Amino acid sequence: MKRKLIIIVISIFLILISLPIIYGYKQLNKINVKLNGNKNITVKIFSEYKDESIIVLKNNKDLNKKKYKLKVKNNINYDKIGKYQIEYIVTYHKKEYILKRNINVVDDIKPTIIVNVDELHKNYCKKDFKEKLEVKALDNYDGDITESLEKEELEDKIIYKVKDSSGNEDLKEVKIIYDEKPKNKFKLNGNNKVSILLNSNYEEKGASYTDGCGNKIDKEIKITGEVDTSKTGNYIITYEVDGQKLIRNVNVYEVTYSPKTIYLTFDDGPGATTKRVLDILDKYNVKATFFVTNQFPNYSYLISEEYNRGHKIAVHTYSHNYNIYTDLQTYINDFNAMNEIIKEQTGSYSNLFRFPGGSSNTVSKNYKAGVVSEIASEMTSKGYIYFDWNLSSGDASGAGSNKIYNNVVNGVNSCNNCVILMHDIKSTTTNALDDILNNLTKRGYTFKTLDENSPTMHHRINN
Repeated sequence: MKRKLIIIVISIFLILISLPIIYGYKQLNKINVKLNGNKNITVKIFSEYKDESIIVLKNNKDLNKKKYKLKVKNNINYDKIGKYQIEYIVTYHKKEYILKRNINVVDDIKPTIIVNVDELHKNYCKKDFKEKLEVKALDNYDGDITESLEKEELEDKIIYKVKDSSGNEDLKEVKIIYDEKPKNKFKLNGNNKVSILLNSNYEEKGASYTDGCGNKIDKEIKITGEVDTSKTGNYIITYEVDGQKLIRNVNVYEVTYSPKTIYLTFDDGPGATTKRVLDILDKYNVKATFFVTNQFPNYSYLISEEYNRGHKIAVHTYSHNYNIYTDLQTYINDFNAMNEIIKEQTGSYSNLFRFPGGSSNTVSKNYKAGVVSEIASEMTSKGYIYFDWNLSSGDASGAGSNKIYNNVVNGVNSCNNCVILMHDIKSTTTNALDDILNNLTKRGYTFKTLDENSPTMHHRINN
């Protein structure tokens, strides 16, 4: 019994002695593993986190890297937004220590709105923009996000907004500048100068009063004055509204004829031979009427020279293409184009004209039935006067200089008031003109230019 007790006491003593040794051994093999840097890391998209790894301590001192094994695993995609981890596995004396670092890949860069203009100019009347507006939205991560643009148009600006998939937002403002509000327009309907043949009808066209955008202003226009077409003279019609005044002059005229009067008229120019024609006319101090075209634009400057030398300028046609008889508006457009050139060259429009081919032409039937009658009626109602002729020189049909001479000097015997058709672009006419004028001036003929009171020598309209 005594022996057993001794054995038990010895065993307990041995155990007590070995405990510190065992504990100390374990402590000698214990290490401390911790992250170097923060546990939670935020990284911008397309950039990269430089791994700071871990720290391994033993007895509060850095443990030699050769003493342990380190394995690092991660699933990070720096090109894609998301939450990722880096896992560090340390093996020391067959024991594993695992640490984790959280990596959050984010996009915090706002998208960019690109606008091709800084400001827009808006038409006051049409309310549309003068510039073409082009807008794009680009994002560093999402790419082209133009379809996500939000637009808000205010009175003075347009606001564009866009958000990318990460909630980053960009805003762009485009300033709107309006044209100056146009002034109200008060204008006559028709011409400000109208010539009416004695005992014909005068049609009052009135006037229009609109805002700068062409919308009718509902105000009464006061019209004063009357036209008595049974008496020749100049009549004044006055139009008034909002303190503004317009005047139309209406001339009621009677056609008078003087014996042995010649009206030389030249069509289709100016052209290469027009200058010679002018010089010959000057030689005999004869004034003529030129029904001008724009067939030869390089010679259009001669219109002003014709005018400055005292000749009468009238409209023939801009193009001298018979397709102007396609319809009324086509003819008027051609007429107005030529009259604009006349105004540029002389300072004023002409109210005299001649139909290409004359009012009796039948070529117009190839384009539209009755079109010449329609044009004559419309143009006359607007105060324009058209002229035909009662004596042709024959130059348009290819007559030579001798034939042209004989046609004119003999033809004048059959008319007291001769409106002669010639062409200043024909060299045959130019070659005969000197002799023609020499003959007629010696015979005592008077030469005049056409005006509102001249004989119109209208043909019978065939279409």
